[in-house]
Amino acid sequence: MAVTIHDVALLAGVNSSTVSRVINGKATITPDTKERVYAAMRELDYHPNSLARSLASGLSGAIGVVVNARDAEAFSNVFFSRSLFAIEQAAQARGYQVIIANGAQSRGGTIENLMKEHKVDGLILPPTTVKPALMETIGDFPYVVLGTPDTLRSETCWVDNNNEQGAEMAVRHLQKQGYQRIAYLGGHLKRGFTKRRIRGYQNANGGTEIILTTDGTAENAYMLAVGELKKAEHPDAFVCNDNLAAFGLLKACRELRLPVPREIGIVAFDNYPLAEYMDPPLTIVDIDTAMLGEQSVQLLFRRIENKVGNQQIMLSANLVIRASSERKAK
Repeated sequence: MAVTIHDVALLAGVNSSTVSRVINGKATITPDTKERVYAAMRELDYHPNSLARSLASGLSGAIGVVVNARDAEAFSNVFFSRSLFAIEQAAQARGYQVIIANGAQSRGGTIENLMKEHKVDGLILPPTTVKPALMETIGDFPYVVLGTPDTLRSETCWVDNNNEQGAEMAVRHLQKQGYQRIAYLGGHLKRGFTKRRIRGYQNANGGTEIILTTDGTAENAYMLAVGELKKAEHPDAFVCNDNLAAFGLLKACRELRLPVPREIGIVAFDNYPLAEYMDPPLTIVDIDTAMLGEQSVQLLFRRIENKVGNQQIMLSANLVIRASSERKAK
């Protein structure tokens, strides 16, 4: 027998009308009651009739996630997948579907169609879309930018991880371990988060700056690291933009017989699944991309419900210390 709204109400300990109001977002319901209703829906595998809900509420029951499919590196990496999975989970908990659309480079096109054809009730956008013309087109339509835009930061609504803070934490940790000549390795300068990480590195590193940007591959990081480590006054520590840069650096250190962490200290951004199994295990700046996705959806729903205007949320970074940066006492 199919699960009904009455079954959900019985399990949640509320009236059927309360379940209906939670599903349709039509009235103010306490967070505790909402969570009980959503939990009951999940437990019973209850899925509201999207057509009926749309007719009753004027909402589509879907949110759109706009991506740039031509940016293969950003679109296919494991951290985007984690964000997207968290977005899916948070949306489903509210009885919403997620529509993924390719249109990050378009002024209107995909984004305008999603809005004007009422296919979605809100949008999650990449920072590259934040241009004055598109923001004017979007107007009051609910949206959240997944990341810090390079322009219109105070005029737009976004959620991001604090990459600048993370880089500062990495440098200061290495300094406390006794490393003095700290370099930055990896990352495309065209990417906003790389720029912010480098800025954090510069803020904490004082006078000495060695910045080696790569093409994003471990092999390129390896070649740049070999060239730098062969110099008479080479770095004794590196902050790596990502795990691929760290993998290339570890290969260079092994080839040049520079033991990690005794001679070279390493801290990398992003807690890649294999980071703790490297030799030695990598100290990392943990950027919680799942939390990024979840917070983006929660903020978007508050905007759909007309509870907030433009907000900017910066999530704190976390340093996970492992052997690659713990210098042994001589």
